[in-house]
Amino acid sequence: MPKEPFDPELDDLLREMHSLLDQETPEVDPADVATDLENMELELEKSHQVTAADVEIDYARFYDEPIPVLDEPEPPAPAPTPQEASVEQPKYWTQTQRLPKHVAKLAQNQEQAYADWLYEQDHRADLPPKDTHHRSLRRWPEDQPPEDVPAPKKKRHVLRNLILFLILLAVILTAVVVFVLPRQPVAAAGLGERKDGAATILLAGMDQGGMRTDTMMLLSVGCTDGGLSLVSLPRDTLINGGYTVPKLNSVFAANNGGQEGIEMLLTRVGEIIGFVPDGYMLIQLDAFVELVDTLGGVTFDVPVDMYYNDPSQDLYIDLKAGTQTLTGEEAMGVVRFRSGYADADLGRIQVQRALLSAIFDQIVSPAGIAKSPALLQILLNRTTTNLDAANLLWLGKAVLAADRSKVETVTLPGNAQYIGDGSYYILDPASVAQTVNAYCNPYTRDVTVDDLSIRTG
Repeated sequence: MPKEPFDPELDDLLREMHSLLDQETPEVDPADVATDLENMELELEKSHQVTAADVEIDYARFYDEPIPVLDEPEPPAPAPTPQEASVEQPKYWTQTQRLPKHVAKLAQNQEQAYADWLYEQDHRADLPPKDTHHRSLRRWPEDQPPEDVPAPKKKRHVLRNLILFLILLAVILTAVVVFVLPRQPVAAAGLGERKDGAATILLAGMDQGGMRTDTMMLLSVGCTDGGLSLVSLPRDTLINGGYTVPKLNSVFAANNGGQEGIEMLLTRVGEIIGFVPDGYMLIQLDAFVELVDTLGGVTFDVPVDMYYNDPSQDLYIDLKAGTQTLTGEEAMGVVRFRSGYADADLGRIQVQRALLSAIFDQIVSPAGIAKSPALLQILLNRTTTNLDAANLLWLGKAVLAADRSKVETVTLPGNAQYIGDGSYYILDPASVAQTVNAYCNPYTRDVTVDDLSIRTG
């Protein structure tokens, strides 16, 4: 504190007071007086200093019970030994542990500042109500630590995931319904009400030139008790129309093949059986060879010795009678061989049906089913059809579900006759109607002779 200069007026006042009291005024050194005044001011200032002992904090104002004055922090404990570290230490909760670090330090070193901070916290508008705030700062008893507060759970967007799942499921189901769900093939026009799960498909095997349908059969599902039948259509069947050679196997080529040729073939077949088939499959004979080879051959009892050599058709057949495993080319030779049968084309048809039954048995065997993807690919690559994937799936399931011991194989009834210079197969209308109703009619109404348009001469 800076020293004030000595005041002469104060000296005169003192002298006057001494004279009134009849006292002799002592001589006073101004420097001594200034020193005494300075000492008095220091003593007075020192007497008014505020210490921690002079401060009394009304803790009850902030808490339900007084909080004792915190002792000075103890020195850090020595590091535990490995044995001590392996033992789980109990948890003790103290007031300073629940406070922010900077506030805890403030409480230990500066009590008045700590009290001011507490007062500010009690009057903050952004804190919970007073009772809740006090409870949050209250010291927890050492023997009753607070329960662990669980970590906030992550948001599991359940509703969003559910919606995404339902959308994905709807897309999958739509794809199944549109592309995969089996669907029964049905002709655009027919005889009215249909039998449940019944359909008839025209199967036609093309020769190497790809213009003549040398093998024709009606594959029927659900039309018999066994559920599956093959009705052969002789290729030399006499038909209506102004064809140079009015045989059934010439219709496709006479109408330039392709879509026009197959539509006319369906029409002529419809005239013979009384209704148009529900679909068609034109199969190249090369596919037959490849399919048998993919199966690993087919076991078949060749009924007679077969020998035929025709370089113009690139056809060579040389097989001995008896049970044997045929390759694709050898099986094709059995299908095409016709000259060694006593009943000519009818004998050939019976052998063809027997061979196809043997191939079918091998396809539906466990080994054949294992090769079904490759077999299906061959058919798709070498087959022309108006059946879509859903129709093919339905047909495949129906064929696999059929009782193989009851598969029916027949030929439309008739007899061979020569007309002019050619041999033709003449159908018997009444017998044809009976055969159709028994094996390949998918409708509830029977076919009658009036429904047929068969040329007999």
